[in-house]
Amino acid sequence: MKYLIDLHTHTNVNPHAYSTLGENVREAKKKGMKIIAITNHGPALPDSPHWWSLRNLRALPDEIDGVRILKGVEANIIDEDGNIDLNQNIYEIMDIILVGFHPVAGYPDGKDKDKNTRTMINVIKSQRIDIIAHPGNPKFPIDYEEVIKVATKYNVAIELNNSSFKGSREGSEENCKSIMSIAKKYGCYLSLGSDAHFSHSVGDLDVVGELLEKISYPKELILNSDVKTLNSFLSLRKELKPKEIPDNI
Repeated sequence: MKYLIDLHTHTNVNPHAYSTLGENVREAKKKGMKIIAITNHGPALPDSPHWWSLRNLRALPDEIDGVRILKGVEANIIDEDGNIDLNQNIYEIMDIILVGFHPVAGYPDGKDKDKNTRTMINVIKSQRIDIIAHPGNPKFPIDYEEVIKVATKYNVAIELNNSSFKGSREGSEENCKSIMSIAKKYGCYLSLGSDAHFSHSVGDLDVVGELLEKISYPKELILNSDVKTLNSFLSLRKELKPKEIPDNI
């Protein structure tokens, strides 16, 4: 199956990425894609811009050159309570919110599996986020069974990050395969993302797509399967999210 929706991409607003929004959109159009989410990092990462940059995503049109643009963010977990590096001004304009573990101030050391698991569960239960980004990262071990069980209950999606199979977060491959199997057992939503940091990688979902085909993962639980599935998930998440969040930046 060719997926025409990519829910995790970056632009050079984050300096460790190398393409502009326009370049990403042109690549998406060339590949016949319908939707891409712009999910630059939250402001807790050292090379992220001021939070105004995320707030000003509201200036973007919903569609550019035939490609629907979701205004999003890859937020950072900043403490064990599951708080994230967003404020209300960012939160309220976002179409989609990813969150992941990164070595940031407040949560620099990810070696404690029990702590990571508690933290991730707290994030999910807060209902402030839609997708758990790259949970297969071996630098931040978690109990996949426990986290996926809670994610399923709270209708939060688990990401399969294609770049984790192509050199990013070395050692993620077997963890991601375990995540797929456990998620299928519980009937959890999955989100597929290229994690593109260069325009040529936008829409690159080949490895995760093939693996999901092999295990016959239900298409209705893969957010990227079609526009209707994604829209239904986003509508559900909008209902479940709290209207306001604490200001953590």
